[in-house]
Amino acid sequence: MANTTMAGYEEGTRGVLEEVGVAADHANAALELLGAVPSRYARDLKLNLKAVLKSAHLDDKETALLALSVAANLKNDLLAAHFKGLAMAAGATADEVAEAVACASLLSANNVLYRFRHFAGKEKYNELRPGLRMNIMMNPATGKHLFELMSLAVSAVNGCEQCVKSHEAALTGIGTTEEQVWDAIRIASVVASYDRIVH
Repeated sequence: MANTTMAGYEEGTRGVLEEVGVAADHANAALELLGAVPSRYARDLKLNLKAVLKSAHLDDKETALLALSVAANLKNDLLAAHFKGLAMAAGATADEVAEAVACASLLSANNVLYRFRHFAGKEKYNELRPGLRMNIMMNPATGKHLFELMSLAVSAVNGCEQCVKSHEAALTGIGTTEEQVWDAIRIASVVASYDRIVH
């Protein structure tokens, strides 16, 4: 692949990279294709990320940790580093940052288990215990509200219907508003879309 530099990208694609602090010489196949021509989509992508991170219902630390958890789930080191920086700047502790990553890992396991139960549709699998340690869920450093929001966001990205329903019910049960839930899902959706371009 040619070593495309940021100077070679059109303005919208440069903005996509600048928004997440990616180095000027970063290149991949998706960026080369997108950045070769003027792109209305690139501008929209940048503006979408700015918009979802400025939630009216979640604070800056919550939005950054949610984005970090989704980026970790997607195995996107560039985005994870950016959102970690935003989270720390918003007052997140090292324990909270680590927990956002741990949440992504734990939910990846749960999403596989519960998707299988759902797909198989056999009562026997519902009777069997997962037998996995999940102590992090009992007393999360981020608090129950944010841990459940991260769990919901990761589950939505991973496509686990049972997990999405369970975490959404848990959230509304502890007083989380539907607007907060929706903003968490909006963050997850935009981080996922960014992942397709910046990696």
